Amino acid sequence: KPVPRPLFIVAKILGILTANTVFCFLCCLASLISLRIASDQFRLDFWVMGVYFGSIALSFLLAAVYNYVTRASFPMAAVLALCVLMPLVAVFAHFLPYHGERVGLSADLVPALLLIVFSVWAMGSLATALSTRFNLVSNLLLCSVLFILGLMSDYIIGRNSLEKWEDVPPPGKSALWISSYDFAPTEQADVGRWERPLRVQQYYQLNEADKAEEQKPAKEKEGYDPDKTEREIRRRISEAQQPQGNFIVWSSSDNPRLLPEGLGKNPVTLWNDSDDWKQELADLPEPPLKMALYNVETQTWELRHIAQERDQVARGASGLDAVYTSYVFRRSANPPRVPAGGSYMHPYPKKGSWLASAVYAAVPNWQLFWMADALSNQLKVPYSYVLYGAAYSVAMNIMLILLAVLLFWNREVGKQIIN
Repeated sequence: KPVPRPLFIVAKILGILTANTVFCFLCCLASLISLRIASDQFRLDFWVMGVYFGSIALSFLLAAVYNYVTRASFPMAAVLALCVLMPLVAVFAHFLPYHGERVGLSADLVPALLLIVFSVWAMGSLATALSTRFNLVSNLLLCSVLFILGLMSDYIIGRNSLEKWEDVPPPGKSALWISSYDFAPTEQADVGRWERPLRVQQYYQLNEADKAEEQKPAKEKEGYDPDKTEREIRRRISEAQQPQGNFIVWSSSDNPRLLPEGLGKNPVTLWNDSDDWKQELADLPEPPLKMALYNVETQTWELRHIAQERDQVARGASGLDAVYTSYVFRRSANPPRVPAGGSYMHPYPKKGSWLASAVYAAVPNWQLFWMADALSNQLKVPYSYVLYGAAYSVAMNIMLILLAVLLFWNREVGKQIIN
């Protein structure tokens, strides 16, 4: 019977995605069970290992018997048997104690495995779309190139994509970043790299390290893992001791009042907003012109003019007197690139290329689905990030399905010969 081309190619893609999902389901269970068997090089649970390999052998045996009796497909029967036995093995491995200790499966690995499933969906849709026009070898080559390009897209394409820096802090709730450059009158052409962008953060309590030390248990309790607790303590102390920034206030006045002195080591508790100085950018009536940083060590203020800095240079100034520092700001959840470009007369970095931004958006970014660095650093992948990854994967699959329909629209699939 005649089948519409869009319906045929969409059904084919959905079928391939279903098969990929079953494959990923079995591989994810195998990964969880493998980590349960050997969480480190000094511990092997041979009971779980035996049950795991025994379930695989039993699946093959059942598939062979089913194939011999019914002449049905051996791979289909083996996969169905694995889909039944592998979850049972996972449940067995989760609840089976090891030397009297409940170990269980690694729940922190589940979000990372889900992200890999999303990436496999996207790659399956891409391969199916390309198969409508290319043979096996060409399809494999193109998929490999796009996969490698997607893994390196942040370095190859992303650094040239559009990334706008503002003269004053833009409104928003994302993390605020600042960069600066000291311009001299001789720099009339585009300059090179600016200062590495730093995150603008408020004052942090200096006693966070002491609090982290106090949370170390005085004696071992039941189920207490000293190695894990030590790592957590070191991580918290390291985060607390990092120079995350001074206490910062803002002003939209060109001639604000003097800043108060004697705020001590904890200015947050003693600070009160005034008409000229505000702690939050949202409280300012106009865009900020000045930024003041309170150094908790010296207990002194550092005042910076952050907008239209070139206008602050006196007329007729030359040499070092004509040098000024330009500050630029950007809001971004992730650390931005080091800005580049700008001149003495136009002290703003280059915005980037629209073409690079379009290519960067079109190429699938596989790095978003690869959480190996986070897992190796004992970090948890939040499920909110998994939801963002799912939305990204769904949008990517929809675009690839539309591409497949477009490529398959005029594809010659056969000729009908009438005698």
